[in-house]
Amino acid sequence: MQYLLTYRSLTYAQRAARLLERAGVTGTLSRVPKDASARGCAYCVAVPARHRDRALGVLSKAGFGPERVLLRHEDGSWEAAE
Repeated sequence: MQYLLTYRSLTYAQRAARLLERAGVTGTLSRVPKDASARGCAYCVAVPARHRDRALGVLSKAGFGPERVLLRHEDGSWEAAE
């Protein structure tokens, strides 16, 4: 499982990925699945489930929290996460 930390633009997602990388958390930059994006074009940083709390803590401390957090299951389905 992965958590998708969504941002409204590619630039914001890239900044978040850099912040995470500096903190030792690996994140993969990609587009948000079309059926999960209310705005159309949005980007996300995918982090492994085991790093969710650390990633959110790093981003929150930097004042760069995601718009939404989605949980992507192994089968490709997703759901909103807290």
